[in-house]
Amino acid sequence: MIASRMRGTAFAAALGVVTTLCLPGAAVAAGPGPDRAGSSASAGTSGPVEGTVRRLALESRSATEAAVSAQNTERFGLMGVSWKDASAEVQGKIEARSRNAVTGAWTPWVELEPLKAGLDGVRPGARGATEPVWVGSADGAEVRVGGGSAALPAGLELDLVDPGKAGRRAGAAKFASAPGARAAAAAAVAPGPESTAPRPDVVSRAQWGADESLNNEGPIYLAGGRIKALFVHHTAASAPYECTDSAAIVRGLHVYHVKTNGWRDVGYNFLVDKCGTLFEGRQGGVDRPVMGAHTYGFNSESTSVAVLGDHTSAGASPEALEGIARMAAYKLGQYDADMDGTTTLTAGATQKNYAGTSFTAGQPYQFRTVSGHRDGFNTECPGHQLYPQLDTIRKSGPAARLKIGAVNEKPIAAGGTAKVTGPLAVDFSTSTAAPLVSSFELLVDGTPVATVAGDATRAATVLSPGSHRVQIRATAHNGKVSTSLAVTVEAEAEAPETPEAPDVPETPDAPEAPDVPEARAPRT
Repeated sequence: MIASRMRGTAFAAALGVVTTLCLPGAAVAAGPGPDRAGSSASAGTSGPVEGTVRRLALESRSATEAAVSAQNTERFGLMGVSWKDASAEVQGKIEARSRNAVTGAWTPWVELEPLKAGLDGVRPGARGATEPVWVGSADGAEVRVGGGSAALPAGLELDLVDPGKAGRRAGAAKFASAPGARAAAAAAVAPGPESTAPRPDVVSRAQWGADESLNNEGPIYLAGGRIKALFVHHTAASAPYECTDSAAIVRGLHVYHVKTNGWRDVGYNFLVDKCGTLFEGRQGGVDRPVMGAHTYGFNSESTSVAVLGDHTSAGASPEALEGIARMAAYKLGQYDADMDGTTTLTAGATQKNYAGTSFTAGQPYQFRTVSGHRDGFNTECPGHQLYPQLDTIRKSGPAARLKIGAVNEKPIAAGGTAKVTGPLAVDFSTSTAAPLVSSFELLVDGTPVATVAGDATRAATVLSPGSHRVQIRATAHNGKVSTSLAVTVEAEAEAPETPEAPDVPETPDAPEAPDVPEARAPRT
């Protein structure tokens, strides 16, 4: 499974490549989630929740076989297997099953696939590990490893993750003093660029209960400061879950990625559940270009959304697709990108993707601005059923690349200033085809003053004297709205015309005096 999908992916640390895999696998049957069974919390915990990892050593049966059976454990929600040397490979199969804490029934055995070493950089203390599997609420687990021809790596352990519950908070003083918390607070001071699409509602790290004391390194931002693409993922083999379990699943992934794998943070930038609820992933700011660990070789110019669950045999829900679309429109709209367009990314590693396309480190390649993980890496992710749904996502956004290009026929860029004397004509453009747009509105200081059809490229009004913030707002036929970045227009009152002096009639010339005949002497 994952091992066979990760060929040719040696870590390129010198190029700043960081990545994590989507974690597809067989679904695991489970009963009520941890929230209802008392070992988790839903979104809205309003503070750090302390998750724990309990490690149980596997017992060696031979050089190539090991196993462990844990009965009546404390409840846990997520499990995986790890070993001491991150670069060591496990030969044979790693299989696991869990016991439902409510019904006492054991799930079928599922195969856990090893993750490639160095997925979040070369890190001291990193462990080798399998993909994790969400099991809901469980109180027993069994693991068996065998079937390979080579000796197993040392330090094989079963990791049982309790994502915590709302009543069990991480220490407040510990949280407040964490360098990661300070970095997150500092990041919030400097907002990212304004987007043409609305910012979606996102469950913050504090709301889903991230224990920021685990994140003592702070975020990394894209070197170029520009997001050019969004990669879609799915997260892990998963038991059926309720949306009230989603925050616990996110916490479980966070704890596993940090405490078991030894990564700096959860790998994904954002996550979305089947109800369409979006969660903030890797710390650094929802509006900032945060470097995630999600798509090997292409993290330095992209962001990511991971759908909770496995979508190999079933597609994502309409609500999940809508959540991805809202985030794609917002993040790509911050950087003047069209979610139904293409972009050029520079490969950070030499490898092949799932379709067999070869990438050479340092070379440019064309991608869809909304791509699947498999487009950049050799993996089935985001699943055979979710991948074809990406085109629906691409075409479900608002009008893209909406911008004002000229004021009264004089070119202008976003943030620029123009001067007019009353009448205003604004020329604008969008990369979205006219048939997909219902109408455009001319906004002056946030208020619509003129509406034109979806195929128009100009709107006009008359401004009152003063400085005004001018924008164009587009409404697509699907109801989505986008708004151009603003320009400033300073309207001056027209100077009153100075009346011309009235014509003064010319003074007529005085009549010439009549000739006076010469005096003559009288005749005698």
